[in-house]
Amino acid sequence: MLIISRKDAESILIRPGEDADPQMTLAELFSNGPIEITVFSATGNRVKMGVQAPTELSIWRQDAPKDAGTAA
Repeated sequence: MLIISRKDAESILIRPGEDADPQMTLAELFSNGPIEITVFSATGNRVKMGVQAPTELSIWRQDAPKDAGTAA
C-alpha cells in the first residue's frame, strides 16, 4: 500500500506501469480485487490516504515528475 498526502486541489494519477502487459485484459488486471483507497486522516486542507492497487499499475502524485513517482 502506498501512503500519500494530498492538499486541496492536488491529485494522484493511476496508470499502467512500465512493465504492464498491453495485452492484459481488465478481468486479468483486477483478478485479485479492485483498487482500494483508504483515507487515514483529514486535517485542514490535507488528506492522508493509502492506495492499494495491482502491481501492474503505477500511482503518481500529479505534481511529481515521471521519474520521481512511486509504484504501488
